[in-house]
Amino acid sequence: MRSATDSIAEAQELIAERLHIPTAKVYGVVSFYSFFTMQPKGKYPVSVCMGTACYVRGAEKILDAFEKELGVMPGETDKDGLFSLTSLRCVGACGLAPVALVDGKVFGRLAPANVKSIINEYREMDKQ
Repeated sequence: MRSATDSIAEAQELIAERLHIPTAKVYGVVSFYSFFTMQPKGKYPVSVCMGTACYVRGAEKILDAFEKELGVMPGETDKDGLFSLTSLRCVGACGLAPVALVDGKVFGRLAPANVKSIINEYREMDKQ
């Protein structure tokens, strides 16, 4: 059985081949830019805003709640492959701080107690 890491390496080799450049150049780009990753991403990406407004309104506690609920740290994907957790600098929704994005949907004015129901909502959606 091939691992996700094998697939990522194969994809980099294919890109290098098609662009007629060394695989090391592709790897250099992938490893430099934060929007590229060499870790498999979950079906539902979760990003917690850590910008100034969100941070002073408790974003760190929101991130901690997502870590506990998902059993992962930022940059990781949960064991089911459903959720990837990251933090970002600013969503641009400062009036709703603290904010998290889940699969592109903005959740604002969050409290740690909201996290479990948000995750459960997506788990239920995935069952359908």
